[in-house]
Amino acid sequence: MTSRAARAGRAAALLAAVGLLGGGCSLLLRTAASPAAPGSTTARLSVTAVPQPTAATVPLASLLPFPPARLQAAASLAGRFTAAWDSWSWQQAPAAWLAGLQPMAAASLEPALAQAAGDRGVLAQRTAARQVAVATVTGLAIADLTPGSVTVTATAAQVITSSSGTSRSSAAWAVTLTPEGPGWLVWDIEPAGAGNS
Repeated sequence: MTSRAARAGRAAALLAAVGLLGGGCSLLLRTAASPAAPGSTTARLSVTAVPQPTAATVPLASLLPFPPARLQAAASLAGRFTAAWDSWSWQQAPAAWLAGLQPMAAASLEPALAQAAGDRGVLAQRTAARQVAVATVTGLAIADLTPGSVTVTATAAQVITSSSGTSRSSAAWAVTLTPEGPGWLVWDIEPAGAGNS
């Protein structure tokens, strides 16, 4: 490599580095045949600045599959559903607990909800201990986002009172919602560590 070609290569690398540091422009490097010495293998370097989109010119919201307000609505529904899911009373009929969840749930989730509401072993345990649970959602975060769904991690603090006293616990739930018209419906709820199936 000739010293002239080596200098051109170093200059190109320097200009590219400057372009990366500049943030607003990248450099487009082009080689063109040198007008001097026909048949020469030496190339001349020309540099053209090409403006690139920046964070200021490309709104983050335009990259999302749903507008921010609609994602906020999904997170809000995930929070309400989780609080209702994790709140129950030994005196409450299973159908009443289920009725509170159904308007927020997709039709495909209803059989699983009905099964959870009617679990005889769980109901017998709650009745024997006279348990009442109240859940409060303490945190919401979007865990996954696709053009057809959003999964929100909802962290709930649960207080259970019973004939033997009061206990407190916290759990994180993965709540997957699908768009339904202008709103959302809950498609699945599972412990956050398990993932959705």
